[in-house]
Amino acid sequence: MRKITLLLAMLTLSLGYAQSPSAGAPTPPDRNAVDVISIYSDAYTAVAGVNINPGWGQATVTTEVSIAGNNTLSYANFNYQGTDFATQNISEMEYLHVDIWTNDQSPNVFVISSGDEMAHAISSSAGAWKSIDIPVANITGDLNVARQFKFDNGNGGTIYLDNLYFWKTAADPLKDASLIDLKVDGATVNGFSSGKTNYIYNIQIGATVIPQITEAITGNSEANAVITQAPTVPGAAMVTVTSSDGTTTKVYTVMFATTLPSHAPTPTTSDSEVLSIYGDTGDFTNKWAKDYEFGSYVDTPDLDSGTGVDKAIKMDFSIAGYGEGTEATSDVSAYNWVHFDYFAEVGDAGVSGHQVRFILIGGGEFNYELTPSGNDSTLVFGSWQTVNVPLSFFEGKGFNKTNFLQFKLGTDSDLNTKVVYFDNIYFSVNEGTVLGTENFEHVSFKMYPNPTQDNWTVVTQNINIEGINVFDISGKKVLSSAPNATEARINGSHLQSGIYFAQIKTSNGINTLKLIKN
Repeated sequence: MRKITLLLAMLTLSLGYAQSPSAGAPTPPDRNAVDVISIYSDAYTAVAGVNINPGWGQATVTTEVSIAGNNTLSYANFNYQGTDFATQNISEMEYLHVDIWTNDQSPNVFVISSGDEMAHAISSSAGAWKSIDIPVANITGDLNVARQFKFDNGNGGTIYLDNLYFWKTAADPLKDASLIDLKVDGATVNGFSSGKTNYIYNIQIGATVIPQITEAITGNSEANAVITQAPTVPGAAMVTVTSSDGTTTKVYTVMFATTLPSHAPTPTTSDSEVLSIYGDTGDFTNKWAKDYEFGSYVDTPDLDSGTGVDKAIKMDFSIAGYGEGTEATSDVSAYNWVHFDYFAEVGDAGVSGHQVRFILIGGGEFNYELTPSGNDSTLVFGSWQTVNVPLSFFEGKGFNKTNFLQFKLGTDSDLNTKVVYFDNIYFSVNEGTVLGTENFEHVSFKMYPNPTQDNWTVVTQNINIEGINVFDISGKKVLSSAPNATEARINGSHLQSGIYFAQIKTSNGINTLKLIKN
């Protein structure tokens, strides 16, 4: 009898705590679009750039499941996980809403902005949906650039999430002077939200055509919106919105800034020698396929001013770094070089100075660092720069070519260089060349004697050599000079016999030459 009683008790316990919800999360109330910034919910339209599985290296398995016809996030084997989304200004919102279902866990939720995150504990109800509203006033960090959710404190079970959104109490419609959409040249302004009134719209350097505000839709159809177009570029356009009762006025400003570079140099490396990581020029057919992204970027603007497409990754390192990876490692032993192009905006350095890192991950994380003083290479501002790095540089630091897993663009903190564009990231068998965006002339180098027992001479065709950095095969920099001449001597008399790589910097970019010392 005792065994039967114990069995019944165990059965009752197992039935009392279901392993997954049988009903969907509560349906959110109807709200005006201006009162909601939705990240994940069937009830509202989500913002741009939402990634429910950013791939942070966690054990959690994220899937989207349908529960009673309601799309829901499932975090199985939950330890920590989160969601990336395009940066949002949540400063005018009042609450963060989350619906959560668990059996026996009490996770934390974080809202992450520019490097700041603060845990907000969720006291969930076992075996039932619970709705949480966290005051935005309690969220730390810069509310103008909220960009991630993170959930942690898991114990390996499964939790379910739905209706992740920020909201505020609806305003009196008679006093509503907000916009619910703002379009320039037919497309909604990047990062638009009703509560954000100031925008920077980047256009290409040297552009003379003035973009036009083509649509400004008010939250209350009875409100009045007056558009004042920008008189010049750079310049500002404005939309002045007056509420229907005439008591409230709000001004939305779009600053047209001539900051976007022209498109990156066009690769001419042979297709048969390339494994393309990122880029849409060069006609490369052998492409590495990412499984996930991590971190965040600002945008991938099309920098081709014509009918073609040339999208670059626009980074703001004061917000975050960015990378891509695969679940399984790739063998890149067939390749000897890694190539990337970058354009660093002219701007003030962060507290820690200017710094950019191109990072390969495989058997560890290995940096190639660009700084104004030229740690591994000299960081150049205001023009596209082409960088070819021998993979032996990374191998000298411990990189394993048979276990390539990720690449990353970053710095050592958010206190360094801010806006940098990247394009044409690929592995190649040989160093290859590029066609410049201005005159499409590749800089010609002559180097002699090679091999040598003491010195090398480098000569260009009527273009100054601004800097030379020489690395040994382990990636250690052994020589550096700034000749500022069309001919330069590399003094290798003190170097041991072996192979070296010389990075030659000119105003047209950076090229790398192989040196042999007898």
